[in-house]
Amino acid sequence: MTSAEDDIHEPVEPAPSSSPPRTWRAAMGRWPKVFSKASFLPEQNYLIILAVVVGVLTGYGSVGFIFVLEWLAEFARGEVAHALEIFGPANLVLLPAIGGLIAGPLIHKFAKEARGHGVPEVMTALASRGGRIRKRVATIKVITSSLTIGFGGTAGREGPMVQIGSAIGSAVGQWTKLTPHRVRTLVTCGAAGGVAATFNAPIAGAIFSMEVLIGRLQTDFLLVLLTSLSSCMVARSYLGNYPAFTAPAYDLVSGRELPLYFAMGLILGWAAILYVRALYKAEDLFGAWKFPDYLKPAVGGLLAGLVLRYFPDIYGAGLPAVESALWVRFPWELLVGLFVAEMVANCFTLGSGGSGGVFAPSLYMGAMLGGAFGSLVHFVFPDWTATSGAYAMVGMAAFFAAAAKAPTTSILILFEMTNDYRIMLPLMAATVGSVYLSHRLSPFSIYTLKLHRRGISYPGREEAERAAQRMGLTTSTTTSTSEPASS
Repeated sequence: MTSAEDDIHEPVEPAPSSSPPRTWRAAMGRWPKVFSKASFLPEQNYLIILAVVVGVLTGYGSVGFIFVLEWLAEFARGEVAHALEIFGPANLVLLPAIGGLIAGPLIHKFAKEARGHGVPEVMTALASRGGRIRKRVATIKVITSSLTIGFGGTAGREGPMVQIGSAIGSAVGQWTKLTPHRVRTLVTCGAAGGVAATFNAPIAGAIFSMEVLIGRLQTDFLLVLLTSLSSCMVARSYLGNYPAFTAPAYDLVSGRELPLYFAMGLILGWAAILYVRALYKAEDLFGAWKFPDYLKPAVGGLLAGLVLRYFPDIYGAGLPAVESALWVRFPWELLVGLFVAEMVANCFTLGSGGSGGVFAPSLYMGAMLGGAFGSLVHFVFPDWTATSGAYAMVGMAAFFAAAAKAPTTSILILFEMTNDYRIMLPLMAATVGSVYLSHRLSPFSIYTLKLHRRGISYPGREEAERAAQRMGLTTSTTTSTSEPASS
């Protein structure tokens, strides 16, 4: 054997080191760095772990947001309302203005992305920033949305949940130094977890992210579903395993009802597009107003408070009023009035820059307008039609399906929110009608319209713009005012 071979096989003694031995604390401190590099796991297994982590964090974030929101709502309706009793009935008018007065400066100073209903900001981050969302957005969204909704602003809590979950997913993706594609996947996962925790609807949460944010189902659906499930389990452990709405068991009374449900879907599709246009018109009017941006939410809150003064059932997310419509506790005149009041107050709240969502308001408006339609047809055809509560239940999903161009999400989330699958045929008929007319009137959803106006690419943009040209629609293109992605 040659000397070279001897050199190869001869054991080499390690060189003496002057550095002190590593302690267990130093070893423990290295684990986060090792974890962030994903070098010890196959990529797919590593992503599965991260998806569950995002789900757990989003679940806790959602629970925290709900607790803060409920505490602020109790504080506003209690101590603050009591202090404003010197103004008499006007105290209810002032509550949303106070919420906007506090939330507006916070949004303007720390995170302008927290303005409005939030989902278009997530879609913007996915399309143009590789999924990068500033870490402060989640915190500011929790605070400002809780102030807006808790003090009576007419908005939903699912938009904040989506933005909070997406910000958590983005933060985890950036901390673990993933590629932009994987960061976008975790952002989508976080959005699914937010919807799942909001409505106790894990399947619909996953479908929402893929149908609305991504525009199609793909192989990352497994990760999105895992995040949705883990987030929902965390929320259930603190909030209970209850459906979002408690409603009677409704079914199709007669086959002759299906054309009525389809006709109701057409009406709801038209109303949904009217709502989308009204909301963006309100944003344009407030945007063009020469007034400090940080004070505009207070003005919007004051205007919403004036509506709230005469229709107190639209306070906050308005979920108790939706249940009342499902249980046929409102006459048709009040249902129509609440539909109009919700639309006007929501446009004031979000159009002025307040923080909240459009999912719950869409469900609210669909329930009220659908219930009013059901009252009419049940009065005319009492022997072979269901009561107005069935039409209100179907109307919830049909309205949101038309506004968001998301029929699959709408159908699934209604099932998971009510735990009732027997209303399937009426739901399908109404959703087909609403989405059909919605596409005929506008190719843009309530979410993609903002991206289109900013000139930002999104899934299906080219097809939507060709459809807009065929319809002769023109929409102004503006520059995004969002803060940069870096913190």
